Amino acid sequence: MTIFNTDYLNIQRTYLKLNQKYQQLQTQYTTGNRVNSAKDDAAALSVSERLKAQLNGYTAGLQNLMDAKSVAEIVQDTYGNVSDILKQMKTLSVQYQSSTTSSADKTAIQEKLTKLQTQIQDQLNGLTYNNKKITSDNINGKLKLTNLGDMVKVKNNDTLKVQGTSITMESTVNLDSYSSGATGEDRGLVLAKGGNYYLTVNRSGKVSIYKEGTTPTKTYYNSVGKVNLGEDTTITGVFEDNVAKIYINGKLDSTFNLTTGGYADKDIDLRFGRENDVGAGGYSRQVFGTIDNARIYSRALSAAEVSDNYNGNVSRNQLIGEWLFDDGEFSTTVADTSGNNNFGNMFKNAQIVTTGEGNMNFNSGTGDLTISFASLSLNKLGIEDLTTIPSDLTDRLDRAIDMVSKQKSTAGSLVNKINFRIQNNQKLAANYKDSLNKIQAIDLSNVSSEITKVEMQQATIMKMLKLRQDTDTEIANMLIS
Repeated sequence: MTIFNTDYLNIQRTYLKLNQKYQQLQTQYTTGNRVNSAKDDAAALSVSERLKAQLNGYTAGLQNLMDAKSVAEIVQDTYGNVSDILKQMKTLSVQYQSSTTSSADKTAIQEKLTKLQTQIQDQLNGLTYNNKKITSDNINGKLKLTNLGDMVKVKNNDTLKVQGTSITMESTVNLDSYSSGATGEDRGLVLAKGGNYYLTVNRSGKVSIYKEGTTPTKTYYNSVGKVNLGEDTTITGVFEDNVAKIYINGKLDSTFNLTTGGYADKDIDLRFGRENDVGAGGYSRQVFGTIDNARIYSRALSAAEVSDNYNGNVSRNQLIGEWLFDDGEFSTTVADTSGNNNFGNMFKNAQIVTTGEGNMNFNSGTGDLTISFASLSLNKLGIEDLTTIPSDLTDRLDRAIDMVSKQKSTAGSLVNKINFRIQNNQKLAANYKDSLNKIQAIDLSNVSSEITKVEMQQATIMKMLKLRQDTDTEIANMLIS
């Protein structure tokens, strides 16, 4: 015989519900969270999981940004030390150049300079973080010019004057547009020392070269081929006495016979990308696009040498300036890797853009932060060889101090930029944490009270079950007897 007791089943169901509620309350009390699974609140759980993921990203990003800040501070401090050493070297150089300094004293000064040179190398070698080199020897950069006034200037000096009838100018360009042909915009100036020599691209895309002092005067010589927009094109202009030549991508394009060769100079700075300052009047000749791997020689390169340069086997013979623009995206100074310290300074919105991967990447939680400082070297600083003290050492040290100081300043600016991102991450993390707390927040005292209440209900239900079981047993026994 089977007895169906509806009251008994209802009491059991109530007990199971109370037990589930008790387990839920215990979990909430243990975790401190209102929502711990989908059965608590499916919609709230979905939102809270997204908030947790964002919060974890910002938290991890904060640590990454702190690492990035440490890297930038190491660069800043190291370049500060290098700058101090260079200033010591300048003081010694001035003493060395003095006519009152004896030979013995000059020998002693040279020894001190060599020791300081070694200290600089040690400082540069120490640019590491977590055993990883901070600066990179393999940054592949270009000078990017996008706005009127964007350019690079190299201070006028005797080295750049190229006092003779022979010169070679070369550079790789990638143009966004040709010159408009309006007044002052007859051509785009790739590189030029105003009143001396010019390497340009005219409004038709032809390579156009000129050298002051040659005859016929004020005559630009134009290539047959042209520079196509949006393509990397290496252009070379050569003057050798009364002959001028233009090469495009390492191949001879055209030859011109001049009446006479010549030389003239007007003590104007060397410029890349633009001829005159904004508002100065005259020709602006703004270039829009990129300039890369620019070189100037104080001689005429042969056709074979031009071809070799194009293919990467670069001649160093009588190279007076070489600007590879591989200085990293945070640099405002353009290094001269010829060893002649003809450093350039960027103006307006001119910038170095790297075409390869940066040296260090940090995920901040709001995007990647790439730090790509190009390596400084004794060669870039112009003090690689001090076995014989060069007569222009003081000038070289002045330029080196200027270059290092600007790199230090750039690193300092990066520290400030990172500090801003750290503060932003902290605010975002706090906001997400606050939003998460609003979803998850629970009053533990209320939970504790609820647990006590459920425990009492469970005890009552257990008594009811026991009483119901005893009653059913008695009834069953009576029926059986």
